[in-house]
Amino acid sequence: MFNFLASTIIETMPVFDNPYNLNFIGNFIRWLVESLPNMGLGVIVFTIILKLITLPADIWSRVSMKKNNLKMERMRPQLEKLQRQYANNKEQYNLKIQSLYKKEGYSAFSTCLPTILTLVIFFIVINQFSNYSNYANLQLISGMANSYNTAVDTYNETYDSDLVLKVGNEYYINQDKIITEQIISDAGVSKTVDETTGFNNYLTVDINKFAAYVKGLNEQGYEGVTVGKEIVASGSTYVFSRENYSADATDEFINQTVTNKVFSDICQEKILEVKTVARQASADFYRANVPSFLWVKNIWVEDLPWKHPVKNSFSEYNFTIRQGCKAVNAGINMEDSSYAELTFALQDEKAQPNGYLILVILSIGIMFLSTIISNRTQKAQLELQSVDGAAASTNKMMMWMMPVMFGIFAFIYTASFSLYMVVSSVLSTLGTILINKLVEIRFAKKLAEDESQKDKRFRKSNSQVNNKKK
Repeated sequence: MFNFLASTIIETMPVFDNPYNLNFIGNFIRWLVESLPNMGLGVIVFTIILKLITLPADIWSRVSMKKNNLKMERMRPQLEKLQRQYANNKEQYNLKIQSLYKKEGYSAFSTCLPTILTLVIFFIVINQFSNYSNYANLQLISGMANSYNTAVDTYNETYDSDLVLKVGNEYYINQDKIITEQIISDAGVSKTVDETTGFNNYLTVDINKFAAYVKGLNEQGYEGVTVGKEIVASGSTYVFSRENYSADATDEFINQTVTNKVFSDICQEKILEVKTVARQASADFYRANVPSFLWVKNIWVEDLPWKHPVKNSFSEYNFTIRQGCKAVNAGINMEDSSYAELTFALQDEKAQPNGYLILVILSIGIMFLSTIISNRTQKAQLELQSVDGAAASTNKMMMWMMPVMFGIFAFIYTASFSLYMVVSSVLSTLGTILINKLVEIRFAKKLAEDESQKDKRFRKSNSQVNNKKK
């Protein structure tokens, strides 16, 4: 028997329990971005706070780096002499410079520990930004689903209607409010109640009346069942066409199938009314809560013109859970039909670019600038650490590799993480410039004091010699 139930159900959206367990950093990111009026501003403030926490190690590293370079400049004449002397003996050159380093108080390891600490923090932050991005996107989708379901649940109350019928946890169209006894009579149809489901099934008992009723619907634009195709003239009366049915299909089966199709389509128009309200509620929730920032329409999506603020399918979100260096599937799924329904009123957001590569370009450009400044800070070390200048060549390669790596991160991760990288790089670059200047001033002052002390000792020594001569 034809089941009219399936054609009159209003789907409710699945709501997920969020599986993302955020650690201290993740919860701090969440608290910060949700406390401030704009999530992009929250990312910036988080970056500044993190920079302040790591500032002592950062200062130590940069001061050590600059001091080492200045010490290396002071040793330049001796090192260049050693380079010429041991041009063909790298091992002996390394032994000699180690001895000189010890004498001058130069230590290459003084910058290593702070740098390692910075790298560890960087990768922890990547992990948590990835987790929180997934968490935030899932919260947004769940909020949309809740809004959709609430709109269906409160439809009758909101519109002073009894159109929506709730059975258990499912919603249906109240057929009896749409297909009245008058319509059944006018269409020459009989109604029976399905004992299993409790829903109505319809059967044409007067084919001519039914054909006239359907023809009237056709004139109003209805095309689901048409007179002349599914219902055809046979002499002075009408019959149901068997064209699309197998030879063993009974007349009653065809009758009931076509009749239920007509009334199902009528009900679908009312279902669409309810769905339109629910779709709009979902879209309103999204637009009220999507975290945009400047040109980026959703900071939890990449800042790329071919990425969209609302993804075209649920699977595109690729919900995974970071477990160290490994990402595992979070076990969350939504049917494509459900996701399409939930985002039906967000077609513009599914098509427009989420960003314009600006953060990607800034990530690469600022990191390139930072690398150039860092190389200048270590110029003497790079030129003199190896007998053949191999360290300088290696560092030139790194000067290109680091910006490219940051660019790749900006492509892979969300705009929020790209924003973090940009702000962090800007602060690091400004810090390097300031620290370099302060260390140069301090080092120059110390050199002047040392020269002054040497000069005093020299004059005193000459004075003692002259006194003895007298």
